[in-house]
Amino acid sequence: MKLYHLQSGPLRVNSYFLVNDDNQAIIIDSGENYKKIKQAESDLGFKIQAVLLTHAHFDHAGNAKKLQDDGAKVYISKLDAPKLLNEDNLSQDFGRKFDYLTADFTFEDGQDLEICGINIKAIITPGHTDGSACFIVGNALFTGDTLFDCSVGRTDFKSGNREDMVRSIKRLFALPGDYTVYPGHDSFTTLDYQRKYNI
Repeated sequence: MKLYHLQSGPLRVNSYFLVNDDNQAIIIDSGENYKKIKQAESDLGFKIQAVLLTHAHFDHAGNAKKLQDDGAKVYISKLDAPKLLNEDNLSQDFGRKFDYLTADFTFEDGQDLEICGINIKAIITPGHTDGSACFIVGNALFTGDTLFDCSVGRTDFKSGNREDMVRSIKRLFALPGDYTVYPGHDSFTTLDYQRKYNI
């Protein structure tokens, strides 16, 4: 598997491409800049088959409907799926356009997903939203807006909760071993580093 990274949109969302040996790709958090996503797909020679969302906020899911129309299947947690169809994705609050959509697949906590032959474990980590998810792929941990480098996601949005966030972070810190952490914004880090320095 190959891993590529792209940062786009006004809020500089991190999108990640997981690409198998047949050049089939999963994009984790599709961001808002459709043109930039499609340019990466063309330049790097893969085909996006699936959109895997850490949560439903517009800056992470803004391209999901367009990519779904291109043939990609959209995956999101069962709890966050309804937000793709209403104002709980925060698009109206921020004055952003959002193409509503119904996800193709939903998942629950602890579910093992196999997409494009890539094994992914989904962990529901409420706090930023009630259905926020993190994904483990090998030694990579994709944390969306749950865990950042020496920070955590905001909990003051709709369905956010500070106490839930504390529990979710403790759960991530309790994972065995170390992981490279790929957050929804800002820079990459490691789980060991966050255990030591993220207050």
